[in-house]
Amino acid sequence: MQEKSIPASNTGIMRATHLLQLPQEMLTEIIMYLPAAEKSKVRATCSFFKDLVDQPVVWQKSTIVLRRISAFNAEFWDMLRKRKITSVEVKDIRLKQWQKLLRFMPGLLDVTVDSLWSEEILQGLQLLTDLQKLHLKTCSRLSERSVIMEVVRFQRLTHLLLCGITFLSDSELIKIACLQNLHTLSLQTVQKALPEKALEYVLFHLPKLRELSLSCILSKEHFLLCLSLPDKHPIPYSSEERFLDQLSTIHTLTVCYIKDFLLHSVDVFGQVLKNLPNLTELNLLWISNLDMFVDNIPSSLVKLSVIGTKLSNSALSCLSDKSWKLREMDLTLSYGFDEKTLKQFPHLFPLLTRLCLSGFVLTDNILLSLAKMESLRELDVTDGTNLTKEAIQNFHITTDCRVHLLVERHSVSSKCDCLWSTEYTAFYFKPTTVYRALIAKCTAIRKTMFL
Repeated sequence: MQEKSIPASNTGIMRATHLLQLPQEMLTEIIMYLPAAEKSKVRATCSFFKDLVDQPVVWQKSTIVLRRISAFNAEFWDMLRKRKITSVEVKDIRLKQWQKLLRFMPGLLDVTVDSLWSEEILQGLQLLTDLQKLHLKTCSRLSERSVIMEVVRFQRLTHLLLCGITFLSDSELIKIACLQNLHTLSLQTVQKALPEKALEYVLFHLPKLRELSLSCILSKEHFLLCLSLPDKHPIPYSSEERFLDQLSTIHTLTVCYIKDFLLHSVDVFGQVLKNLPNLTELNLLWISNLDMFVDNIPSSLVKLSVIGTKLSNSALSCLSDKSWKLREMDLTLSYGFDEKTLKQFPHLFPLLTRLCLSGFVLTDNILLSLAKMESLRELDVTDGTNLTKEAIQNFHITTDCRVHLLVERHSVSSKCDCLWSTEYTAFYFKPTTVYRALIAKCTAIRKTMFL
């Protein structure tokens, strides 16, 4: 019996669709996920993809890094205008190149300048009337007076980051208070800490401030303090109340500090934590010993990073009882706990989705114990692991490949890479005058207790 031939359209098998037959909206969505280098390759294929890649929607969240501006021709600047680029980072620029950039891209909203060589470069920013985010990475070549004088012209600024300022006097620091739209403020001074009274005045007069980062780098003294507030809780202004007493809505706290804490006799930092009932993220770098104030860590904590810090078995057990909501934990280069405690992590921290044990010598048995953490989605065991291929394979089989296992070293990112030039260099940190004042205000402890 001869079989009848069935047309291909009736077999239920879909014919291959050519790439150009896909809707333009779908192609645009795909291109948006490509890295910049891949976008350039797609753009070079034909005029259709050239126009598609140059759409503003493809580049609306991109920052263009510019080097050697003098080498760019008119076609390059026309391409940037067509893409409506609003965010740039400029590396090692001279005055003529800077003027060229401002002439071709007057609509910039976000500017990062790697080095300021002259006041003329700073003054050229006046052409950017709609500027909202400004990050000056190296201000040491200019006087703080000229920097502040130009910066405060931009009343629409929402983000201001000034790094490498030699020193800010009271009169100059107070001028920042006129930037009423600031959401983020980051100040890094080199020689002296920020004046306490002026800093208090500025913070009281910035009603929209959500993120604050203060850093002071002296010859052998470093300090970093970062605070972050949720949008629904602005900093209230009151000339009578103590300035840090009003920050009970802080949800992110970062303290970076090396050497002895100098506060062993009084649990100052523990009292600070007591005043942060809404804290959800805590980052501690190079704190001497977490055991001293682990009892005061709030139960609201969701994300914890403890870098290069002593952390005992009992502290981890206490942390499990106190912060049962923990979803992410980073214990990079921390020490003081043993393998037995690590094997208990599935019971101690059952809700963890991310765990970093970078620098800890992990055995095959510990890895298989961690595989029992049902909520875990990422495990970082880089720098120090002695795991065998068989153990790694068994881990993936046990977890059904739901956990991303990192066994190779990866770089540590920073929100402001101009703060620290290396990943975990052994800087020597000591609390500065500003830090002493802030802690004293928050805990009602006199500054003499720090001496």
